[in-house]
Amino acid sequence: MSGRRIVLKLNQQQLELIDRTVAKGAAPDRGTLIRLALREHAARRAGAAK
Repeated sequence: MSGRRIVLKLNQQQLELIDRTVAKGAAPDRGTLIRLALREHAARRAGAAK
């Protein structure tokens, strides 16, 4: 994976949702959860493009 940096602007509700998801054990921290979501999104888009 490249060393790209992205900036997300999230509102309070979105941050709370991410934090609750992390608290349930889906990922160890916010960054990891967001990277997982981006990978899954990219994989779905790649599959849809075929």
